[in-house]
Amino acid sequence: MEGIYTKTFASGQSVSDVNIMLLGSTGSGKSASGNTILSRARNPFEDDLSPEAVTTICQSAQTEVDGQTINVIDTVGLSDTSVKITHAQTQIEKMLTLHSVDVFLLVIKLGETFTKNDSKVVKWIRDNFGSKALKCTLVLFTHGDQLHGTVERYLNKCETLRSVVDQCSGGFHVFNNKKEDRFQVSELLKYINKLRMQNRYWRYTVQDYMNAQDELLHRKCVIGAAVAGAGGGVIGGIVAAVVAAAAAIAAKMGAAALTAGQAAIIGAAGGAVLAAAAVGAGVYLLSRKYTH
Repeated sequence: MEGIYTKTFASGQSVSDVNIMLLGSTGSGKSASGNTILSRARNPFEDDLSPEAVTTICQSAQTEVDGQTINVIDTVGLSDTSVKITHAQTQIEKMLTLHSVDVFLLVIKLGETFTKNDSKVVKWIRDNFGSKALKCTLVLFTHGDQLHGTVERYLNKCETLRSVVDQCSGGFHVFNNKKEDRFQVSELLKYINKLRMQNRYWRYTVQDYMNAQDELLHRKCVIGAAVAGAGGGVIGGIVAAVVAAAAAIAAKMGAAALTAGQAAIIGAAGGAVLAAAAVGAGVYLLSRKYTH
């Protein structure tokens, strides 16, 4: 094919071969899009209409389109209620150990309001895969049959969605998964091959993913330490107040014993010191716990 190198990767795959990973929310049309790319006559991915997660494990399947071998990786929906996000992440990690990725297709359903949950999914991808992943990401809008007017007009109505597309180096494409239309697949591959040439056929690897995870851990630790430091400042202030109060009481009472009320005041302040210390440490540990 014109514009495609003939060399091979270390994995033995030809550069003309394409590894595509589908990412997105439950119900966005990931599996249906995978079936459209692979030919709906085969339908290797289950894509029944359902309010619950249909895809519970990551799967891959191959086909040949316009002389290119296409490997499509279908993933668990990142906003599933029936499958924890940690399970989805583990599944994706396993796939990345098997397949380096040429292009991530961020699948978003047209005809619905772009919700806060959708924004969280995009943020999760950016945080967990790192900024390098956005260099090989293309937004794939599904349910193109529900679109009235141009996609540009649709994007101009939603600043948040426009921002998502702008962050992805591959731009966007539209699918109508109800039609057996190979032209839309050929057009998608043109966008993908253009993006791959732009990236000089670089592939996102499991090492890139692990580096992104290390960076995420570092950011969370820094935030946790900052919060703990703020807690330490509060503790310092409380300690100073306790010492000052004790000194004042001692000066007033001289050698006389403290009353029960005065002892209670100092005891309560001391308890506040311990509580503040516990909060600071707890927040830091919580940031470590939810890194993965």
